[in-house]
Amino acid sequence: MKNICFQMNRKAWLVIVMALMMAFPALAQNVTVTGTVYDADNDPAVGASVTVKGQTKGAATDVDGNFRIVAAPNATLVVTYVGCKTQEVALNGRTNITINLTSDTEVLQDLVVVGYGTVKKQDATGSVSVVKPDEIEAGLATNANDLLVGASPGVVVTTDGGNPGAGASIRIRGGASLNASNDPLIVIDGVPMNNSYGTLSPLSMIAPENIESLTILKDASATAIYGSRASNGVIIVTTKKGKTGKPQVNFSANFHLNTARRTWDVATGDEFRKLIYENASQNAIYLMGDASTNWEREILRTSFSHDYNLSIGGAARWLPYRFNVSYTDNNGILKTSRMQRTTVGFNLTPEFFNGKLKIALNAKGSYVVDDKADTGAIYAALIYNPTLPVYSDYRTLGNSGLSYLGGYTSMINNDGRLETNGSYNPVSMLNGVDKQDEMWASTGNLMIDYALHFLPELRLNLNLGYDIMQGRTRDYMLANSPQSWKSNYNNGAGQYFYQYQLARNTMLEFYANYKKEVESIQSSFDVMAGYSWQRFDYHKRNHTEITTLGYTLDYMPTVGMWNMNVDPTTEQYIGKSFGLDHRKTYYDGNQLNLLSFYGRFNYSFKDTYLLTFTLRDDATSRFAKDCRWGLFPSVALGWKLSNMSFFDGLRDKMNEMKLRLGWGKTGQQAVGGYNNYTPVYSISNPGTLYPYNGGWINPLYPNPYDAKLKWETTTTWNVGVDMAWLNNRVTAALDWYLRDTDDLLAYVPVPAGMTTTNAMTRNIGSLRNLGVELTLGAKPIVTKDFTWTTGLNVAWNKNKITELTGSAEEDKSFTLDAEGNPASENAGAIEIHKVGLPAYTFRVFEQVYGPDGNPIPDCYVDQNNDGKIDASDLVYKHSRDPKVTLSWNNNFSYKNWDFGFVLRANIGNYVYNAMRARSINLYNLEGQGNILNNVLDSKFYFNSGAGVSNLVRSDYFLENAGFLRCDNITVGYTFPNLLKNQLRLRLYGAVQNAFVITKYSGIDPEVFSGVDNNAYPRPITMTLGVVATF
Repeated sequence: MKNICFQMNRKAWLVIVMALMMAFPALAQNVTVTGTVYDADNDPAVGASVTVKGQTKGAATDVDGNFRIVAAPNATLVVTYVGCKTQEVALNGRTNITINLTSDTEVLQDLVVVGYGTVKKQDATGSVSVVKPDEIEAGLATNANDLLVGASPGVVVTTDGGNPGAGASIRIRGGASLNASNDPLIVIDGVPMNNSYGTLSPLSMIAPENIESLTILKDASATAIYGSRASNGVIIVTTKKGKTGKPQVNFSANFHLNTARRTWDVATGDEFRKLIYENASQNAIYLMGDASTNWEREILRTSFSHDYNLSIGGAARWLPYRFNVSYTDNNGILKTSRMQRTTVGFNLTPEFFNGKLKIALNAKGSYVVDDKADTGAIYAALIYNPTLPVYSDYRTLGNSGLSYLGGYTSMINNDGRLETNGSYNPVSMLNGVDKQDEMWASTGNLMIDYALHFLPELRLNLNLGYDIMQGRTRDYMLANSPQSWKSNYNNGAGQYFYQYQLARNTMLEFYANYKKEVESIQSSFDVMAGYSWQRFDYHKRNHTEITTLGYTLDYMPTVGMWNMNVDPTTEQYIGKSFGLDHRKTYYDGNQLNLLSFYGRFNYSFKDTYLLTFTLRDDATSRFAKDCRWGLFPSVALGWKLSNMSFFDGLRDKMNEMKLRLGWGKTGQQAVGGYNNYTPVYSISNPGTLYPYNGGWINPLYPNPYDAKLKWETTTTWNVGVDMAWLNNRVTAALDWYLRDTDDLLAYVPVPAGMTTTNAMTRNIGSLRNLGVELTLGAKPIVTKDFTWTTGLNVAWNKNKITELTGSAEEDKSFTLDAEGNPASENAGAIEIHKVGLPAYTFRVFEQVYGPDGNPIPDCYVDQNNDGKIDASDLVYKHSRDPKVTLSWNNNFSYKNWDFGFVLRANIGNYVYNAMRARSINLYNLEGQGNILNNVLDSKFYFNSGAGVSNLVRSDYFLENAGFLRCDNITVGYTFPNLLKNQLRLRLYGAVQNAFVITKYSGIDPEVFSGVDNNAYPRPITMTLGVVATF
């Protein structure tokens, strides 16, 4: 046995010795290589990447361009650097080398997508921002709207809280209109979109992972090529395309946990009982229960959401392709709210005749199921009696076999029936209805681009596109729910509402583009002329019908029981609309046509002096023949100072400086209604009947119209400068703009007898926006293992109405109601439009305060000293729109680790806190009938009855809503080469809406309308994600 062991050991030693002998030559092959990398200007390349070809090991050059790396003597080094071509260098036994990189003009002159073409970034004369989302940003975004939040200065995106099916409000450089649309034009792969899919925007229909870039056109020199639809800016979405080479598979999955960041502080059951004992009547004390229900907790939840995206791209011989499919399941934190979205898409981009003929075929489809929760439950949860339980045992006899009101504790009057004046049980508001929106949408186009064989500088482009949406709304009111006992015949019968809508957009565009460089005169020309035709048609129908039998109800107060029986006589109502002997279906439909001729001329001299001129002539069917056409020109100049000889002494540090000047006009015709210039008759509402021939009919009535309606026109001036230092390691862009909108389209009161109504759409007044934008980007630290990338966006905008009535004397006193009815009071809008003030200025009473700093109830400043408080004492204060917006993003990478965060701030925006205005007045503790209303937890309570209409207009509730929000914090790790370099895997975690710093007392300061009323809570979201590339 010992001999055998010895033999085995000897063999083992022999194997080890042989392995070491074989390893020593291999080890001897690895040498330390040092060197220096220089950029195209022969300056040290700071932060250049040096790797060994075929391996993951690498190094980064220091501030002097030096590097050190271990490699085999015959290895090949791969050197990459921003703005330079990737270079491969064979060592051939050398251990010290010098590498001189060459300029990569394609990288230095990144192409920017603009209207009907592209332009080199360095040659752009307009104000343009490009957003290229990375895999983490795409993973965190529920839809493409989220990618724009804080991405560019002057672009303010306000999402609708945490509502999973809601869209977002996007404003570029403030609003350019009062009543017409302020939404930017969305163009997806060359197709101008409808601006709304019901409650969703076009951007909500695209999976963020499939977006290559979003280009934001801001000033008129960039947007005027789109003419009539570009007054509010343009967002051009370019989706990812297939590439030549072997197929690449990308898969991503994200898992989200959502919980409310903050909820309202309301009185608990015990606190509410104390308030009732101290401030209410004996009857109110009798109405209290023994429970202590936190109604917010009953309607909110911590939810789980997830999304997945799969794409396959490559080329099948001559056919580049890309297919993608994604699924999102977003559960809201308000119970019963949920949005499910499935999207599919493909694009084919073959080229023929050596690239002279290019064809792009794109199609995208989305299917969305949006389960709607009644957001009114949010306010109801604040005021509903906290001493009542969620469910009660309403002892119910009869053949219905049901408990009255479905067992939901409700406010009952003395007759044993549901109190008609109060709110519903918040839980029943979510469970007593079943509302679902179902939507199918698709957009696509066929683009054919042909460079003539005999004149390749001339390209002809044909674009045929479509955009279609079909939606259905199904809204069931369940039988015996509290809602059913206050609807229709008040007998507990179920109800069904159905709505169908179809929106279509078809498009044909053709343009010719001629590009020519004439070296003899050091000039380049880019001329384009085209034609566009678009048709939009919209169709809708809806009806409401009763779906179940009703009930008879008798209350027996002596025993505290109800007798509820199915009422067979109500069968006659089933399948019919309330109050009618049949089911009434209402129809609506409109059509809009747009016709356009457009052109652009770009000229560059010595690659230094730039000129861009555009012209678009638009016609719309919204206006009468004499007002139908609108001409929208623009001109822009650019001067590359960095190409001048006097710049030579700065070029080693500052590699770019360009001045820009632009002027242009854009139009607006997107005002409510499609036939505001011609008489149109509509059928009256169901309750408006006229006796005729022994029966009743719904009469027709004429709509108001103005045959002189014309284009709303915005004139924009823009001055900008673009700068870059240290080979684009530090970049800056500064813009100043002035936007004047004339002939504002607004729905305004009109003198009696002028038309058939007291208000109509007219061209009135002017509006001005003045602003400054700054973008800074930098890589402050670049070392072998560590890189810090940062970006700062700052924007300031001042908005002012300069004219409303056309008469300076009338403008002194004229105000136009905007929106925001304060706390449901019939006292007019809380926000108004007035000359000399920003749009959406608040109109309030100035509260008087006592020595203790608390407001004095029913005491306001008598502005005109007439001894009474009335409308003449209202003052105008602040606006809903922020004066300054900021965003700061940072990313830190260390080897395969990365960490990032984004901070965003609004300054100067105010919000009217309607929730507090209605909920800190002890006078409201007792409502009409057997109603008790809860109050918010507050340091001070009003107890005002007679002055309640003035109280809800007190500036005490107008609050500074400026904030600093941490949009997200992310950390991730990348495995660059798994499965023998066949798999790249990235894992990351993130927290969205991590914290908010604000003085605003509501649950969230970001309220687009400026009036905080039933706001859906914006949640904190924790995400785990994985991205795999095969």
